[in-house]
Amino acid sequence: MRKLLIGLVALAVLLVAADRISVAIAENQISDRLTSAYGLPDKPGVTITGFPFLTQVAAGDYHQIDLSASQVPADGATLRDLSVRLTGVHATVSQVLGGSSMVTADRAAGSAMVGFGAVGQRLPGGFRLRPDGKNLSVSGTLAYRGARVPVSATVALGVSGTGISVTPVRVRVLGLPGLSMSAYSSQLRIVVPLSTLPLHLHLTSVHVTQDGLRIGAAARDVQFART
Repeated sequence: MRKLLIGLVALAVLLVAADRISVAIAENQISDRLTSAYGLPDKPGVTITGFPFLTQVAAGDYHQIDLSASQVPADGATLRDLSVRLTGVHATVSQVLGGSSMVTADRAAGSAMVGFGAVGQRLPGGFRLRPDGKNLSVSGTLAYRGARVPVSATVALGVSGTGISVTPVRVRVLGLPGLSMSAYSSQLRIVVPLSTLPLHLHLTSVHVTQDGLRIGAAARDVQFART
């Protein structure tokens, strides 16, 4: 009886070890494929949740896969600290371990940081900006009848079909209070392109923080990691 118990314990340890080795291999393979598919500068972190892993492999369904990447290029901007959660992932053994066909997920939800520079580089030259609650305060000079006029403004951020919309909500022309604001407002109304996000994510929200813009994104029926 004692030998049987020892044998069962040893078998359980071997099965757990095999399960953990298998999940590590699969995570590494998915990371490699994502790096190649999206031209990432560094391999993203990949965590396949749920235990045991091998039963998920057998069923071809995975509860959740979490992805993380420190930097991801997107439409000329750089996404920092990208975090994506995939749920309802479906894949055969060959697909997870490097097959040529797609791995699919029912849903994906993620977030990332975008630096203030992504907004600043699309404003008229020389404009400075800083967080102002849920908005941004911007200041600089704009052209008026051949001269440069000092302007300060508060701009609101939102989601458009092609990226982050920047809309003036208050504009002040310093020293010239009688001038119409419409011409200046149009120069400060811009869009930061973010329509080509990894994993076919679509921008859903943008929030101002002290460290930059935190964006949210989501997608359904995601196909990813073609080799």
